[in-house]
Amino acid sequence: MVPKVVCFSVAARARIHWLGICCLLLAFACPLWAQTPTLDVEEQTILKLINDYRAQQGLTPLRVSLSLTRAADWMTADMAAKNYFSHTDSLGRDPFARMTAFGYNYPGLRGENAAAGYADAARTFNQWKTSPNHNTAMLNSGFNVIGISRSYSASSLYRWYWITDFGSYVDATLESGGETSQLVRSVNAASYQPSTAPDAIAAAFGNQLATSTTAATAFPLPLSLAGVTVTVNGIPASLLYVSPTQINYLVPINIDPGTAVVKVMTNSGVVATGSMSVENVSPSIFTFFASGKGTPAAQTTYDGVTYQSVAYTDGSIRPLNVGTASRPNYLVLYGTGLRRRSNMANVRVTIGGVNAEVAFLGAHSRFAGLDQLNVKLPQEVRGRGVVDVVVTVDGRAANTVQISIAQ
Repeated sequence: MVPKVVCFSVAARARIHWLGICCLLLAFACPLWAQTPTLDVEEQTILKLINDYRAQQGLTPLRVSLSLTRAADWMTADMAAKNYFSHTDSLGRDPFARMTAFGYNYPGLRGENAAAGYADAARTFNQWKTSPNHNTAMLNSGFNVIGISRSYSASSLYRWYWITDFGSYVDATLESGGETSQLVRSVNAASYQPSTAPDAIAAAFGNQLATSTTAATAFPLPLSLAGVTVTVNGIPASLLYVSPTQINYLVPINIDPGTAVVKVMTNSGVVATGSMSVENVSPSIFTFFASGKGTPAAQTTYDGVTYQSVAYTDGSIRPLNVGTASRPNYLVLYGTGLRRRSNMANVRVTIGGVNAEVAFLGAHSRFAGLDQLNVKLPQEVRGRGVVDVVVTVDGRAANTVQISIAQ
């Protein structure tokens, strides 16, 4: 069984065009139904995914329309119960007629995305994101409200059915989105960028994520700390540290690239949800002040036995000697999200704009999720003072850091 997506929309008063997996935009008007719908956790999650995605493009968030959600609820239940997948329902209505029947009949634009085959919001969202017509619907600046529903039937072909209905006119809305949990923001733990990679260290920020502060003390890393668990696309993540406002965890190694859903749970249920972008590589360098900027949390060594920090104990930059051609000094950087590089030829480091020889890149032998990068300091940068260090892996640049080069 292959998951399916279809999209329906048309411009107001324009002629309707069907496109293979079509997308249309239109308008209409009608009375309000009484029962207030709610959103389950996955429906809340897809709302967050779409609104986060819109925010990245500078668009306003969508509010949950009561009438559009009722229309979506009816349609997903009908498809699941009667085992079909279409924009035209079992009564012969297109999305616009169905929206009107459920109380959404106003001037403006409308649209509908449909999907089938996945229970979770993340994979359903990624189907729509990678389909041009569905993607256009999610990023339509004319839309202001959304209706969301998913339904399940074990005896149907696709089992899970999703509908998102869109509209421009703001009618009665469900401000809370149903039973809600707070938003948690997950970022790369070294650079604080909103993307990470499988087997990399991520940091999640929020409020009241845990009732105490606890760090992992042994391997293998636990899947639960202080009663807290984290899942990424439903897969449990190994935990390094939990506190009321921050959780550090390893992104599961078997996560597919794309937008991933992060959930923080305790014994009382889901306490926070959010999303992040997962790339095959997400190169980043840890810094001395844990800000993602400035001096790296790095060392230099001539022989792999004796090491010197690139910063003094107060964090100010220590001038580094590049050594000689016969006895070079090596810069040892620590980061995360680098280890899955395609090959060493696609790892590039410049120091003060000069290409530096990369001697090693791989997982650290003793710290989970930590990557180590050994780079020979170029003779050409001798005496340059403070210079930028830029690491690029498979065409993706890490956060820029600075070191100081002595005479």
